[in-house]
Amino acid sequence: MTRIIKNTTTEAQHDWPDDVFIQGGTHGVAFGGPDGAYQTAFFEAFPGDTFLRGEGKTIAEAEESCWGQYQRFIVCDGSGEHGPYERREYRNGAGFCTKCGTWMSNVFEPLPEQPRRRPSLLNRLFVDQDPEAVTEVLEAVAHADELPTP
Repeated sequence: MTRIIKNTTTEAQHDWPDDVFIQGGTHGVAFGGPDGAYQTAFFEAFPGDTFLRGEGKTIAEAEESCWGQYQRFIVCDGSGEHGPYERREYRNGAGFCTKCGTWMSNVFEPLPEQPRRRPSLLNRLFVDQDPEAVTEVLEAVAHADELPTP
């Protein structure tokens, strides 16, 4: 069955399961790249307790990237089970499967915040509701056409 990618008029190229929410767009703004914000086509899928995102010059390229991540996610090491996990930079309970590399939410107990560590832009925006973060995001979105593309 053909599925339309949410927020687009584009048909998905792959047979995504019905219980996996999919969305995408041609002018996504990504924050936190090595050179700051950038603009990209994107495709996102939400299977289980994870979030997969593919990026590319087109939605089709982005979906292909995301599909590859999804295939690694569902196969992992072949056992059907994810884990063990590693935290990397996350302190909020999220971690990465050491076998397939997939980011997963709620796999650890959250750690206390470090008082000297500046939270990420997304935490400042959605958790702290920091007015400076809101301004930073709105300015980037308003000038999205001027952002570099990967």
